[in-house]
Amino acid sequence: MGIESPNDIDRASIEEHAQRTVEQTALRKVRKALDGIEAADAARRRSLRRIVVVCVILAVIVAWLFLGLIYGDRGMPKQSPLKVPDKIQPKQ
Repeated sequence: MGIESPNDIDRASIEEHAQRTVEQTALRKVRKALDGIEAADAARRRSLRRIVVVCVILAVIVAWLFLGLIYGDRGMPKQSPLKVPDKIQPKQ
C-alpha cells in the first residue's frame, strides 16, 4: 500500500465523476416522472371538480322543474270548488 500513482488518482476522480453523473441522471428521470404524475393528478382534480359542479347544477335544475310540476299550476285546468251541502239528506 504505497503511494498511489497519478494514473490511479485520475482514474478514481473519473469514476467519482461518472458515478455523480449517473446519479444526477437518475434523479432527473425520477423528478420528470414525479412531475408527470403531479400534472396528471392536478388534471384529474380539475376534471372531477368540473363534473361535480355540472352535477350540482343539473340537480338544482331538475329539482326546480320537479317542484314546479308539483306545486305549480301551469297546464292544469282549474276546477270549481267542491260544493258541500249544509245538511246531509237522509236516504228514503
